[in-house]
Amino acid sequence: MYYIALLAVAVASYLIGSLNSAIISVRLIKRQDIRDFGSHNAGLTNVYRTFGGASAALTFLIDILKGIVVVFGTKAALFWSGLFSTEVHSTVTACMIASMFAVMGHCFPLFYGFKGGKGILIAAVCTICINPLAFLFALTAFVVIFVATRYVSLSSITCCIVYPICYVLADLIMFGELDLYTLAHFFIALAMGVFCLVRHLPNIQRLRTHTESKFTFRKRGDNK
Repeated sequence: MYYIALLAVAVASYLIGSLNSAIISVRLIKRQDIRDFGSHNAGLTNVYRTFGGASAALTFLIDILKGIVVVFGTKAALFWSGLFSTEVHSTVTACMIASMFAVMGHCFPLFYGFKGGKGILIAAVCTICINPLAFLFALTAFVVIFVATRYVSLSSITCCIVYPICYVLADLIMFGELDLYTLAHFFIALAMGVFCLVRHLPNIQRLRTHTESKFTFRKRGDNK
């Protein structure tokens, strides 16, 4: 019964993830399809560079809400409702599985031809709701690379690579040992990192050819 309920939560999380925030916000504010502009990626960075702060802020807000709904919705549906006991089933593992499906939906959305964003922001929101220490480790990696290079893509790619390790380190620090749940968390985080990494393949190619754009606080089209 528990695994059927968990599967239902996972499917719901995928559908929530498929509600692409960049596409929704730009259509609401600009009546345009973000995939027709800039890097053609339906993600926060491209929204900011192409359409500016208002569209980016709405994109950011929707992704935050998606992550919160997925994590706390999972807790409410499975555990706070009294259906299942936290003494028998791991809340963290259940929320991570739901988050993995939400990230999958964000990267490969059912509603938009399976071509969505890169999943970094929703993964970050889910992580901070589930395991703030793992989020802090990943954020540190992001900031260090971003400050050194000003490449958002390279910083995000770094997070994809170190993300599973962040969960292992967090479990080790919080519980003082590694167990089967830690192994499960590692592989779930690995899957999330792979989803996001696949969506960064065009960025990796541009980084290799030195054509990737560095982050600037001016949107494209602003006068220098």
